[in-house]
Amino acid sequence: MAVKSFYEALGVSKGASKQEIKKAYQKLAKKWHPDVNKAPGAEQQFKQAAEAYEVLSNEEKRKVYDEEQQYGAGRGKATGGVGNGSPFGAGRSGGYSSGGSGIPEEDLFGMFFGSRGSADRAGFDFSGGAGNTRQGGSPWGEARSTMQAQLDISLEQAYTGASVRVQIGGKDVNISIPAGSTDSAVINITGDGKNGVAQGEALLIILHILPHGIYEIQESDLHGILEIAPWQAVLGGEAKVLLPNGSTMKLKIPAGIQSGKTLRIPGKGLKRSNGTNGDILFAIEIVIPGPASEAEMQLYRQLAESGSFHAGAKRQNSGTQRRKGTAG
Repeated sequence: MAVKSFYEALGVSKGASKQEIKKAYQKLAKKWHPDVNKAPGAEQQFKQAAEAYEVLSNEEKRKVYDEEQQYGAGRGKATGGVGNGSPFGAGRSGGYSSGGSGIPEEDLFGMFFGSRGSADRAGFDFSGGAGNTRQGGSPWGEARSTMQAQLDISLEQAYTGASVRVQIGGKDVNISIPAGSTDSAVINITGDGKNGVAQGEALLIILHILPHGIYEIQESDLHGILEIAPWQAVLGGEAKVLLPNGSTMKLKIPAGIQSGKTLRIPGKGLKRSNGTNGDILFAIEIVIPGPASEAEMQLYRQLAESGSFHAGAKRQNSGTQRRKGTAG
């Protein structure tokens, strides 16, 4: 096999950004890691990618490496190849271990948890390690540790509860999402050797609820905007709203309600820490339906002629003016 430069090993150009280098490494790691690829030569391919990433992801090492490429052997033994005795760590035994390699554990572990937003799995992203360090700093050492991963779920899944299939350590595992789960809630998985987590290790899954088309999450409460017509604001009425569990609920609109006021549905939000449920709150927004027909325009003209309201600048109360005057 021809000796590759670190750039060739990752399949990137010499001008590649740090993000491009990381992305290329993660792609190759998923493909060649010995735990997921048993083909002959897979381990060597992975070692090459790991060695290249170790150097090119570090600005100082990359600068020295680029100088060696430009000026040749006068700068050291390296000739720009992977696995050729380079002072950048080529030829290490166990090259896919993070022990002493400088490769962050999240880059090594991230390849095991499936791709974010894939068709048949929820987005699952390794985001770092915590707790005890493995022996020698290696993620495959004997000491035990706690890992963290982020799991992207929909509001509907958080609201009703769900069983979400993800990939951990090359194994498909069903994760049970409790009903009413909030954003950043944590699910603790203790490894048993069969669920993708090593015996005695722990994986903390941090839930991340994706943005929703109607609701914004604020702790355990769900906030939305209820659009109503001017005549509904004056006369009152009803509006149907869709809840995250797929059901609908009628909201009573009080006569004379102003834009910016809030209608509350108690106890229909996500779980609070005390076991009760948060609320759903809809801010009122008065909208002008359009385009208006000629008949509607005529009614608006009649209202304008008979109404007593006059447009003008809103007067501030004296307390507000004093606060503004003394601000800063």
